[in-house]
Amino acid sequence: MIDLLPWHRQPLSELLARRDKLPHALLIHGHQGIGKTEFAKALAQSLLCEAPEASQTLGTSEATEATEFKEGGIACGECNACHWFRDGNHPDYRELLPENLVEEDGGSDADTPLEADPKDKKKSKEIKIDQVRALADFMTLSTHRDGFRVLVIHPAETMNMAAANALLKTLEEPAARTVILLVTDQMARLMPTIRSRCQRVLLPAPDAKAALAWLAASGVAHGEAVLAMAGGAPLDALSFATSDYQTERTSFVAVLADPAADYMAAAQSFEKFDLNHIVTWLQTWVGDVVMTKLADEVRHHVDDKKALAAIARQVQLPKLFRYETELRQARRVITHPLNARLLLEQLLISYQRAIH
Repeated sequence: MIDLLPWHRQPLSELLARRDKLPHALLIHGHQGIGKTEFAKALAQSLLCEAPEASQTLGTSEATEATEFKEGGIACGECNACHWFRDGNHPDYRELLPENLVEEDGGSDADTPLEADPKDKKKSKEIKIDQVRALADFMTLSTHRDGFRVLVIHPAETMNMAAANALLKTLEEPAARTVILLVTDQMARLMPTIRSRCQRVLLPAPDAKAALAWLAASGVAHGEAVLAMAGGAPLDALSFATSDYQTERTSFVAVLADPAADYMAAAQSFEKFDLNHIVTWLQTWVGDVVMTKLADEVRHHVDDKKALAAIARQVQLPKLFRYETELRQARRVITHPLNARLLLEQLLISYQRAIH
């Protein structure tokens, strides 16, 4: 059997219980940092597996459909198809992702920032039309193993307009036993025509008990604190637990906690930081200021309650809400080529205006 994140087993089993009735396109969405890409890959491997666990467990052809998949039909992890999938060379499986993103060992997750190739800064951060067109033969010719053909697209929102339009024809006229899995945590950035041609699968986040148990098994100390920083997203929490990340977060949040800070100097100091992290810290910090003012509660930065309370006492909520809109707009553009320092200066100056 393959390794699964514990909170994935039930929704995966429910989908696989109707494997022969699945729609040709699924849009897998949900909270950032819960493993949506891992889920999509587990679903793909299970569809391609030649000896799924339910069939092995029962070992009878007389089983009804309901019984056959009562264990979920999850990939066995041992058959030829599973070995090919794990090695990245299954003939009936493809992934579509931006050129600048590389997979980490053991798989990647569209919910968490993927690593850019440091050797090639010119690689595109978008999925382009040529990548979609290159899949033409794969999507139309007969499958090699006389089973499913699976395409995983992640992060789906990185498709540019031309690529998305090129994909539409495949979504409208899919070949038999073809399943396309689109993964996103920013569904609003997908074209409405793409969304309308997919059946949506909302992947639930795990409850705190399950997330903390998984973090503890992964060797994370003080799981409650990092899980709070990640807003309940365990994969984000795992990446937040590293000492380098915590050092950067602490130094940046210290600036946010000081209304008299020199924000221009701070922008220069932090311009080499990951912009995705910076926008996340700003968004979660602003969210905590709002929650502190309205309900005296802190969700993310639980170790900074005193500073949050001081800012909450003097802030005007309409200003914060306008700033939060600016942060959401910044989130949309950080994947594009831009001057990191200028953007950071703009965001910090706007923050200063919002809290005074």
